[in-house]
Amino acid sequence: MHDVAIVGLGPAGRALASHCVDRGLDVLAVDPRPDAVWRPTYGVWEDELTHLPPAVVRHRVAQPELRSRGPHRLDRAYVVLDNAELQRTLPLEGATVERARLTDVEMTGLRGRARVVVDARGARPAGHVPDDPAAAQTAYGVVVPSEVAVPALDGAEALLMDWRTDWSPHPRPGGVPTFLYAIPLGPQEVLLEETCLAAAPGMPVAELRDRLQHRLRARGVAMDALDEPRSREVVRIPMRGRDAPAPDGTVALGVAGRGGHPVTGYSVASSLARARTLAAQLAAGERPHQVDVAGPADVVRELGLRALLRLDADGTLELFEAFGRLEPHRQRAFMSRTSGAPELLGAMWQMFSAMPGHGRVELVRATFGAPWEGLRLGR
Repeated sequence: MHDVAIVGLGPAGRALASHCVDRGLDVLAVDPRPDAVWRPTYGVWEDELTHLPPAVVRHRVAQPELRSRGPHRLDRAYVVLDNAELQRTLPLEGATVERARLTDVEMTGLRGRARVVVDARGARPAGHVPDDPAAAQTAYGVVVPSEVAVPALDGAEALLMDWRTDWSPHPRPGGVPTFLYAIPLGPQEVLLEETCLAAAPGMPVAELRDRLQHRLRARGVAMDALDEPRSREVVRIPMRGRDAPAPDGTVALGVAGRGGHPVTGYSVASSLARARTLAAQLAAGERPHQVDVAGPADVVRELGLRALLRLDADGTLELFEAFGRLEPHRQRAFMSRTSGAPELLGAMWQMFSAMPGHGRVELVRATFGAPWEGLRLGR
């Protein structure tokens, strides 16, 4: 019997496997491509990057900006991770590694081979689900040379969220709002990504591509660079994680459970931290039934997601204009996966108070329109 079997070697699963080996546990790690370098672009707040060496940082932005009604410089460093270096920092030497893609039934069967079985396969272990009705963050991006991206950045070092509506030819467009995520990946290239923060179902990638092209054309970005970029990226993040129980007798970690942030979609930093904590628990002989236990703060975050799913472009502009005006510690509370309910409510109340009257009305309507319809915690 192994001490622990970990299925899925994304950031959460690999971190857990590596930390468990470090603590002397007998580890079985299962993944269809255990040696593959992760492809997504992972961005995290620098202050959440604990217990990892500086080498895992591919690029650092001292003060990313948010644009809504006006510009807001965020007093918080943001970093893009070097995926290959991060994986090297989390070695698997000492673990038994098997190449396989397991179903839920096969996951349950691993209980005959390990004392604890951890599901770290992600929110959609069987792959992308066509016409998935779940609330999702979707994005389409291109990587271009830094000089090409200058007009898109509009004087900013990096744009964490640019909610301005030049993705549309109309001065006050309707429909689901999107923002531009424009982040340098190093001194030579920039990722320009049109992102729908949350929609149910997720916004189609083709629409995001069209919006990105219209936005960048309006800013004077050379279109030939968009037609033949250095690379492309497609993002699909179910905002409630897997939104289903873990396979019988297993423990879910990361976005295979409730490890993601249901308002921002961020999960990597919290998953790395949770993996370290879970490894310590397993080494101490504990057998937790659930890693991310729902609490009062999750009810508040669910209300935030509900509002995002219903706000129009104008309401979203007002919401993030208010966010840009928050004190830095309030911004951290709003975006952190570990904030308690009082911290989170304090940030949200200050945002609400800073909004104009029509924005407040729209936010209340979006949050409480039909009494509590769809309000839930998942698992």
